[in-house]
Amino acid sequence: MIQSNYIQIFSIAAYHTFFDNGKCNCLHFIPNHTTDKTLKKFGFKMNLVSNGFDLYSNTKSSLSDLLNYISTTTQQNYFEFDIKCSNPNFILFTTLPINWIGAITYSSQDPKNINNNGKIILNQTLENKPISSHFGHLKIYFEDILTAHSPLFKINFTARATQWQYYFINKNAVQLNNPSITEKENIHFDGPQNVTIQTGESALLFTSNKTYITLSEKPKYKFDLVNSSSSANQNNIKPKVIIKGLPCPDVSRVGIIENSDQNEVASPMYIYL
Repeated sequence: MIQSNYIQIFSIAAYHTFFDNGKCNCLHFIPNHTTDKTLKKFGFKMNLVSNGFDLYSNTKSSLSDLLNYISTTTQQNYFEFDIKCSNPNFILFTTLPINWIGAITYSSQDPKNINNNGKIILNQTLENKPISSHFGHLKIYFEDILTAHSPLFKINFTARATQWQYYFINKNAVQLNNPSITEKENIHFDGPQNVTIQTGESALLFTSNKTYITLSEKPKYKFDLVNSSSSANQNNIKPKVIIKGLPCPDVSRVGIIENSDQNEVASPMYIYL
């Protein structure tokens, strides 16, 4: 039997509230040139998982001795990884500045990191770069690997909340009597408002106004377009459903809300009747 000396020395895991299972599987951690040479030369092994990786060491000596030796011979006391993102809409459905261009950096020595019994939440720093070949960069220092036993370094992202906007374009003269959108989960839609969209067509606009609804991989809210009337309300008659189950936002399509100091974001949806 071949005996393995591999021991797990640390893990990286990315999480995002947008995804149904909470795991962010669109970020990929790639050793930079120097780190890649070190990993290969000294027998390290990366075990990739859906939302990160585990790093293993194959050494007969102590991990402390190995890392000290690497630091002495290479003059580098950390592992560095480039982060690539395979989802082109990531910045749109993530709580990040909507017009931001740059790279996100993480370091195991950032004083703003939160250590919870070896589970370390890494603080993100946004670097403004007009041109960046990578989504981000990550440095894990040898010192921080040795401080905790096989630490887990966590990267967390939060889904963006947007103002939902429904534009109804009545191309087929559908009879609309006092149309409204059903209220669910205490989410109320204002409208309708008569507007003209970019195509020059007239539309009825409903918005969630100051209620910003969190985007999600799988729809969590389903609203209906209904016709109602004062007589129906007085007689407790249910309003007539025009569209049951309105579409949810396409995360690739966002808009900036005008007259907003904070670049608040909207999710426009166009429905032809």
